Amino acid sequence: MNTTRRSRRLLAVAAASSLAIAACASDDSATPDEGADAVESVDDTAGGDEPETTDAMEEEADPADDGEAAPADDEAPADDEAAEPLDAGNTGEVGGSGCGIPHGAYEDGDAPAGEVRVAWNQAAYSFNSATNRGNATANNNPLYLMNAGGFSYYDADLNYINNDQFGTCTIDSLDPLTVTYTINEGVTWSDGVQVDAADMLMTWASQSGVFNDADTVVTDTGVTAQADADGAPVLVGPDGDDVTAADVDTYDAAFDPETGELLDGFTYKESTGVSFDSSSESLELITETPEISEDGLSLTATWDSFYVDFALTGPFPGVPSHVVAQNALGIEDPAEAKAALVEAIQSSSTEDLKPISESWNRDFDATALPDDPSVYASFGPYNLTDFGDDGTMVFEAREDYTWGPQPGVQTIVYSIIGDPTAAVQAMANEEVDVIAPQATSDILTQLEGIADRGVVVRQGDGATYEHIDLAVANAGPFDPATYGGDVDTARAVRQAFLLSVPRQDIVDRLIVPLNENAEVRNSLTQVPGSPAYDAIVAANGSDFYAEADPEAAAQILADAGVETPIDVRNLFADDNPRRASEYELIRDSVSQAGFNLIDGRDINWGSNLANPSLYDVTFFGWQSTAIDVTGTEANFVTGGQNNFYGYSNETVDALYEELQTTTDQARQDEILGEVEAVLFDDAFGLPLFQFPEVTAYNSTFVENVSSIAIAPTVFFNVWEWTAA
Repeated sequence: MNTTRRSRRLLAVAAASSLAIAACASDDSATPDEGADAVESVDDTAGGDEPETTDAMEEEADPADDGEAAPADDEAPADDEAAEPLDAGNTGEVGGSGCGIPHGAYEDGDAPAGEVRVAWNQAAYSFNSATNRGNATANNNPLYLMNAGGFSYYDADLNYINNDQFGTCTIDSLDPLTVTYTINEGVTWSDGVQVDAADMLMTWASQSGVFNDADTVVTDTGVTAQADADGAPVLVGPDGDDVTAADVDTYDAAFDPETGELLDGFTYKESTGVSFDSSSESLELITETPEISEDGLSLTATWDSFYVDFALTGPFPGVPSHVVAQNALGIEDPAEAKAALVEAIQSSSTEDLKPISESWNRDFDATALPDDPSVYASFGPYNLTDFGDDGTMVFEAREDYTWGPQPGVQTIVYSIIGDPTAAVQAMANEEVDVIAPQATSDILTQLEGIADRGVVVRQGDGATYEHIDLAVANAGPFDPATYGGDVDTARAVRQAFLLSVPRQDIVDRLIVPLNENAEVRNSLTQVPGSPAYDAIVAANGSDFYAEADPEAAAQILADAGVETPIDVRNLFADDNPRRASEYELIRDSVSQAGFNLIDGRDINWGSNLANPSLYDVTFFGWQSTAIDVTGTEANFVTGGQNNFYGYSNETVDALYEELQTTTDQARQDEILGEVEAVLFDDAFGLPLFQFPEVTAYNSTFVENVSSIAIAPTVFFNVWEWTAA
């Protein structure tokens, strides 16, 4: 079927979540950092195929590959070197900055010049990465080029920098938490319209959930539909009668079993309610409509309760509000359109908010250059000038951009090469200058073989980690509904499957050749080597899965009275050598316990993550997008953005709710340890390994290329690149 039977709570958005689905040329991963303070997202960088959210998020989205990133450079960004030394001042305190360390003025530098060619492994498909469907590295990379230098960004040392040339975030109060966000006059979208409080109000409205109707749901294709009692979209059959998910056979028969698309004659039942395809754990705590200043440049938001990661999760501008209003309300003049949108939000007008939500949900999706340039309006250093059917994008430095770090390269060509070997060959042929391919021993050898041509290779551990997750609410082998609602039997089947996964064998065969010190990762929230990792692993129950034991797994199934073989559909990224090898190793091992692992590799695996009716198990990578405390929340809480599988546990939800307001680091670590203990006991899934990462660039054609271990990895300092 073409939708997820999910709770009515919408998925968290990348802006609020640290994880994103990563889809890199190298791997399939997400984008948030895995530590106690990391955000995750599915990574779709040149190295992987994951989503990005937040982590974030992942990103959620269309994962590309592993979403791998190269290690951070030791050198500070040129802009930071040129500016006065950074001073945290009273950042985080009343009267101080609520979104990082203020940067100050940037040096003008030379005019941008030359061209740099980058290859990634997955094409963009939306200019709105805040939707559930758009939260992916595939979209976030191009959007970073277009909108970098907004309120905040990370530097080479992972300092969180407030670009106060764009705007400021002033903390008015910590109890209640109140922050005023001000965008400087003269900061404009690429169509010349001022970026202002209306854009921030649009972000709050779309991610706070305040206007979402419980009887309305957004499908995985972005269609707004009436929801049934289970939160699934109601269908209308050929005879005009309603079809709900409660009528399982008829409902499932309405979808193509191969593609998940609705068959001819069936449509989604239109809803009269509002539903934005996004959510944010942070912005959901702002239930009162934020106030807008008289000049329209400032927005003041007050949280109902303290949120520990508020600096990362404010109502920062996303898509242009005037474009949403123009499309939704049919108002041509941008100023009038924005005014109408503000009025609709402030008055809670369902009549206007419904078309506004539908425009926000869908109008910014695109796989080629839209006829309407407002769809890809940007406020950063680069304008998109071309977007071919093959996914290739061309960016030109914006002439009037003065409110952030100044770009050194005039033109960036962003091409799509899914096969990592082909990406290396393109670099050898001097067709591309920067790549981040999936890290394998063969790829590394090939890159080292062209070092004499000026190719510089950087490798190391990244923030992306591979994991395997189980769908628990899809009427499949891991769903209690399959066993008449017997929770214990379903849990036993999940335990048996995970106990059969050969994690050590996967690491030894696929990762150790790239990193001789590589180990199995045993934490769902912590990066190996982080301060809390060892203590959490010692207490989280992961030792039950320390070694693959198909024989013991078979006994668990026998004791539970479950007949074998058990068919398990496995969704994973196509055109990804490492993922194919993982599948084969897992297939051969779990078969010994009585599981028949069905090959479900799919080029569109990322967009299908939100539809677990198509699969029972999946593996990909999460890549961090921020350094935060609550970044893993969207993966595990009920209805979380990255929780595609229907998993719900009241204890986990309560622990993350406590974490949101906890500032004591020791208690933060305790909470995450308690969360992990529940997840391992429930057999939610397993972490597999930390990604090895490879980034390569041709120093003959480009200089100052570096990377950091969170999204946007190699693009983080794109303004410092120079065409050699």
